[in-house]
Amino acid sequence: MGKFDSIKMSELVKVEDPDSEGGLTLFFQENKTLKIRLVDGKLVSEMS
Repeated sequence: MGKFDSIKMSELVKVEDPDSEGGLTLFFQENKTLKIRLVDGKLVSEMS
């Protein structure tokens, strides 16, 4: 779960459901985002 350490214990600020790509985007403190979507039947996540 090291991939998500940067948002661990961060406050969730906003949720876009669905986002512009048809997935889910979570916005956290300090301008960190987590995008979640389905690709070929599997969940894919991307941090920025």
